Amino acid sequence: MCDQPIQIAVLGDKGVGKTSIVRQWLSNDYSSIYSTTRLATYHFTSLFNGQRLFHIRIIDTPRFDETNNTDPQQEWVRMYCFRQAHVFLLVFDVNREETFSYIKSIYREIIRVRLNYNNNNSYLQQNAVHHTDIINDDDDPSSMDIPVIVVANKVDLIATDLHFTNFNLASTRDILQYTKKNLKANTILCSAKYHWHLVLLFKEVCHMLETVEDTVAKQAAQQARRRLQQHGKHCHIM
Repeated sequence: MCDQPIQIAVLGDKGVGKTSIVRQWLSNDYSSIYSTTRLATYHFTSLFNGQRLFHIRIIDTPRFDETNNTDPQQEWVRMYCFRQAHVFLLVFDVNREETFSYIKSIYREIIRVRLNYNNNNSYLQQNAVHHTDIINDDDDPSSMDIPVIVVANKVDLIATDLHFTNFNLASTRDILQYTKKNLKANTILCSAKYHWHLVLLFKEVCHMLETVEDTVAKQAAQQARRRLQQHGKHCHIM
Protein backbone atom coordinates (compact mmCIF):
# COMPACT_ATOMS: atom_id res chain seq x y z
CA MET A 1 0.00 0.00 0.00
CA CYS A 2 1.31 3.44 -0.92
CA ASP A 3 1.33 5.95 1.98
CA GLN A 4 1.20 8.88 -0.46
CA PRO A 5 -2.45 9.79 -1.25
CA ILE A 6 -3.57 9.23 -4.83
CA GLN A 7 -5.00 12.49 -6.15
CA ILE A 8 -8.26 12.47 -8.10
CA ALA A 9 -9.25 15.71 -9.86
CA VAL A 10 -12.95 16.19 -10.64
CA LEU A 11 -13.23 18.51 -13.63
CA GLY A 12 -16.10 19.83 -15.71
CA ASP A 13 -18.30 22.76 -16.70
CA LYS A 14 -20.60 24.69 -14.36
CA GLY A 15 -23.73 22.92 -13.19
CA VAL A 16 -22.80 19.41 -14.34
CA GLY A 17 -22.93 17.95 -10.80
CA LYS A 18 -19.25 17.61 -9.81
CA THR A 19 -19.87 18.58 -6.19
CA SER A 20 -23.09 16.55 -6.04
CA ILE A 21 -21.25 13.40 -7.12
CA VAL A 22 -18.54 13.93 -4.49
CA ARG A 23 -20.98 14.75 -1.69
CA GLN A 24 -23.35 11.91 -2.56
CA TRP A 25 -20.52 9.39 -2.60
CA LEU A 26 -18.75 10.57 0.56
CA SER A 27 -21.73 11.62 2.71
CA ASN A 28 -24.90 10.24 1.08
CA ASP A 29 -25.96 13.86 0.85
CA TYR A 30 -27.66 15.65 -2.05
CA SER A 31 -28.92 19.22 -2.25
CA SER A 32 -31.40 20.34 -4.90
CA ILE A 33 -30.31 23.96 -4.36
CA TYR A 34 -27.61 24.82 -6.90
CA SER A 35 -24.57 26.72 -5.66
CA THR A 36 -21.68 27.50 -8.02
CA THR A 37 -18.33 26.10 -6.90
CA ARG A 38 -15.92 29.05 -6.80
CA LEU A 39 -13.00 27.56 -4.88
CA ALA A 40 -11.52 24.09 -5.02
CA THR A 41 -12.32 21.80 -2.09
CA TYR A 42 -10.21 18.87 -0.95
CA HIS A 43 -11.51 15.62 0.53
CA PHE A 44 -9.27 12.96 2.07
CA THR A 45 -10.80 9.50 2.18
CA SER A 46 -10.03 5.83 1.50
CA LEU A 47 -11.31 3.25 -0.95
CA PHE A 48 -11.17 -0.51 -0.34
CA ASN A 49 -11.61 -2.88 -3.26
CA GLY A 50 -11.77 -6.06 -1.21
CA GLN A 51 -8.03 -6.64 -1.30
CA ARG A 52 -6.25 -3.29 -1.12
CA LEU A 53 -6.82 -0.04 0.70
CA PHE A 54 -6.17 3.19 -1.21
CA HIS A 55 -5.67 6.58 0.41
CA ILE A 56 -7.07 9.20 -1.94
CA ARG A 57 -7.41 12.96 -2.12
CA ILE A 58 -10.39 14.17 -4.16
CA ILE A 59 -10.08 17.69 -5.56
CA ASP A 60 -13.49 19.16 -6.42
CA THR A 61 -12.78 22.04 -8.78
CA PRO A 62 -14.65 25.08 -10.11
CA ARG A 63 -15.03 25.60 -13.83
CA PHE A 64 -11.68 26.75 -15.16
CA ASP A 65 -12.01 29.86 -17.30
CA GLU A 66 -10.55 29.69 -20.78
CA THR A 67 -9.44 33.33 -20.76
CA ASN A 68 -6.04 34.56 -19.64
CA ASN A 69 -7.60 36.79 -16.97
CA THR A 70 -8.19 34.01 -14.47
CA ASP A 71 -8.09 34.41 -10.72
CA PRO A 72 -4.55 33.63 -9.44
CA GLN A 73 -5.80 31.05 -6.96
CA GLN A 74 -7.95 29.35 -9.58
CA GLU A 75 -5.02 29.35 -11.99
CA TRP A 76 -2.78 27.76 -9.35
CA VAL A 77 -5.35 25.00 -8.72
CA ARG A 78 -5.80 24.45 -12.46
CA MET A 79 -2.08 24.02 -13.07
CA TYR A 80 -1.66 21.87 -9.97
CA CYS A 81 -4.46 19.52 -11.04
CA PHE A 82 -3.28 19.27 -14.64
CA ARG A 83 0.30 18.51 -13.58
CA GLN A 84 -0.09 16.49 -10.39
CA ALA A 85 -3.42 14.63 -10.42
CA HIS A 86 -3.11 10.88 -10.86
CA VAL A 87 -6.71 10.24 -12.01
CA PHE A 88 -9.18 12.57 -13.72
CA LEU A 89 -12.97 12.38 -13.50
CA LEU A 90 -14.27 14.43 -16.43
CA VAL A 91 -17.92 15.19 -15.68
CA PHE A 92 -20.53 16.44 -18.13
CA ASP A 93 -24.31 16.82 -18.18
CA VAL A 94 -25.73 14.19 -20.52
CA ASN A 95 -28.51 16.65 -21.45
CA ARG A 96 -26.18 19.49 -22.50
CA GLU A 97 -23.89 18.79 -25.41
CA GLU A 98 -21.77 21.90 -24.79
CA THR A 99 -20.61 20.46 -21.46
CA PHE A 100 -19.10 17.50 -23.28
CA SER A 101 -17.29 19.87 -25.65
CA TYR A 102 -15.88 21.55 -22.56
CA ILE A 103 -14.30 18.35 -21.18
CA LYS A 104 -12.82 17.64 -24.62
CA SER A 105 -11.05 21.00 -24.45
CA ILE A 106 -9.98 20.33 -20.84
CA TYR A 107 -8.49 17.00 -21.89
CA ARG A 108 -6.46 18.64 -24.64
CA GLU A 109 -5.24 21.25 -22.15
CA ILE A 110 -4.14 18.55 -19.69
CA ILE A 111 -2.06 16.98 -22.47
CA ARG A 112 -0.45 20.32 -23.35
CA VAL A 113 0.37 21.20 -19.75
CA ARG A 114 1.83 17.78 -19.01
CA LEU A 115 3.99 17.80 -22.10
CA ASN A 116 5.40 21.20 -21.14
CA TYR A 117 5.82 20.16 -17.51
CA ASN A 118 7.57 16.91 -18.39
CA ASN A 119 9.83 18.68 -20.88
CA ASN A 120 10.80 21.30 -18.30
CA ASN A 121 11.53 18.65 -15.68
CA SER A 122 13.60 16.73 -18.19
CA TYR A 123 15.59 19.88 -18.90
CA LEU A 124 16.22 20.56 -15.23
CA GLN A 125 17.34 16.99 -14.61
CA GLN A 126 19.38 16.37 -17.75
CA ASN A 127 20.23 19.94 -18.95
CA ALA A 128 18.77 19.03 -22.31
CA VAL A 129 15.32 19.04 -23.86
CA HIS A 130 14.75 15.99 -26.02
CA HIS A 131 11.60 17.33 -27.64
CA THR A 132 9.27 20.31 -27.41
CA ASP A 133 6.23 18.92 -29.17
CA ILE A 134 2.92 20.50 -28.26
CA ILE A 135 -0.21 18.76 -29.50
CA ASN A 136 -2.96 20.57 -31.35
CA ASP A 137 -6.53 19.58 -32.10
CA ASP A 138 -5.47 17.33 -34.98
CA ASP A 139 -2.78 15.45 -33.07
CA ASP A 140 -3.31 12.02 -31.55
CA PRO A 141 -2.74 12.28 -27.78
CA SER A 142 -2.95 8.52 -27.26
CA SER A 143 0.78 8.34 -26.59
CA MET A 144 0.19 10.24 -23.32
CA ASP A 145 -1.03 7.91 -20.59
CA ILE A 146 -3.68 10.03 -18.85
CA PRO A 147 -5.89 8.00 -16.45
CA VAL A 148 -9.37 9.33 -17.24
CA ILE A 149 -12.93 8.30 -16.48
CA VAL A 150 -15.69 10.22 -18.29
CA VAL A 151 -18.81 10.71 -16.14
CA ALA A 152 -22.15 11.39 -17.85
CA ASN A 153 -24.27 12.79 -15.03
CA LYS A 154 -27.99 13.68 -14.75
CA VAL A 155 -29.36 10.73 -16.69
CA ASP A 156 -32.48 11.10 -14.52
CA LEU A 157 -33.34 14.25 -16.53
CA ILE A 158 -33.16 12.61 -19.96
CA ALA A 159 -36.90 12.06 -20.25
CA THR A 160 -37.90 15.50 -18.97
CA ASP A 161 -35.23 17.93 -20.16
CA LEU A 162 -36.28 19.81 -23.29
CA HIS A 163 -32.65 20.04 -24.40
CA PHE A 164 -32.70 16.29 -24.94
CA THR A 165 -34.69 16.71 -28.14
CA ASN A 166 -31.46 17.98 -29.71
CA PHE A 167 -29.17 15.65 -27.81
CA ASN A 168 -30.64 12.21 -28.29
CA LEU A 169 -29.54 8.63 -27.70
CA ALA A 170 -27.62 8.59 -30.98
CA SER A 171 -25.51 11.49 -29.67
CA THR A 172 -24.88 9.57 -26.45
CA ARG A 173 -23.66 6.55 -28.42
CA ASP A 174 -21.35 8.83 -30.39
CA ILE A 175 -19.91 10.15 -27.13
CA LEU A 176 -19.27 6.63 -25.82
CA GLN A 177 -17.42 5.78 -29.02
CA TYR A 178 -15.47 9.05 -28.99
CA THR A 179 -14.25 8.69 -25.42
CA LYS A 180 -13.25 5.06 -25.99
CA LYS A 181 -11.32 5.87 -29.17
CA ASN A 182 -9.80 9.29 -28.45
CA LEU A 183 -9.54 9.50 -24.66
CA LYS A 184 -8.96 5.76 -24.13
CA ALA A 185 -11.52 6.06 -21.35
CA ASN A 186 -14.70 4.39 -20.17
CA THR A 187 -17.89 6.43 -19.79
CA ILE A 188 -20.10 5.89 -16.75
CA LEU A 189 -23.73 7.03 -16.98
CA CYS A 190 -24.95 8.10 -13.55
CA SER A 191 -27.29 10.23 -11.48
CA ALA A 192 -25.87 11.97 -8.43
CA LYS A 193 -29.40 12.88 -7.32
CA TYR A 194 -30.54 9.27 -7.01
CA HIS A 195 -27.12 7.71 -6.26
CA TRP A 196 -27.51 5.71 -9.47
CA HIS A 197 -24.35 4.01 -10.75
CA LEU A 198 -22.07 5.86 -8.30
CA VAL A 199 -20.96 2.51 -6.89
CA LEU A 200 -20.16 1.44 -10.44
CA LEU A 201 -18.23 4.69 -10.96
CA PHE A 202 -16.06 4.23 -7.88
CA LYS A 203 -15.49 0.56 -8.69
CA GLU A 204 -14.02 1.85 -11.94
CA VAL A 205 -11.96 4.32 -9.90
CA CYS A 206 -10.66 1.47 -7.70
CA HIS A 207 -9.69 -0.52 -10.79
CA MET A 208 -7.77 2.46 -12.12
CA LEU A 209 -6.07 3.08 -8.76
CA GLU A 210 -4.47 -0.36 -8.93
CA THR A 211 -2.54 0.69 -12.02
CA VAL A 212 -1.79 4.18 -10.70
CA GLU A 213 -0.51 3.21 -7.24
CA ASP A 214 2.92 2.06 -8.45
CA THR A 215 3.39 5.35 -10.31
CA VAL A 216 2.51 7.31 -7.17
CA ALA A 217 5.02 5.32 -5.11
CA LYS A 218 7.76 5.94 -7.69
CA GLN A 219 6.99 9.67 -7.78
CA ALA A 220 7.16 9.84 -3.96
CA ALA A 221 10.53 8.07 -3.98
CA GLN A 222 11.87 10.44 -6.66
CA GLN A 223 10.70 13.48 -4.66
CA ALA A 224 12.36 12.11 -1.53
CA ARG A 225 15.65 11.58 -3.39
CA ARG A 226 15.42 15.09 -4.85
CA ARG A 227 14.90 16.59 -1.38
CA LEU A 228 17.90 14.66 -0.05
CA GLN A 229 20.03 15.89 -2.94
CA GLN A 230 18.94 19.49 -2.38
CA HIS A 231 19.57 19.16 1.34
CA GLY A 232 23.02 17.77 0.65
CA LYS A 233 23.90 20.77 -1.49
CA HIS A 234 23.17 23.08 1.45
CA CYS A 235 25.07 21.05 4.06
CA HIS A 236 28.63 22.09 4.80
CA ILE A 237 31.14 20.19 6.91
CA MET A 238 32.69 22.50 9.48
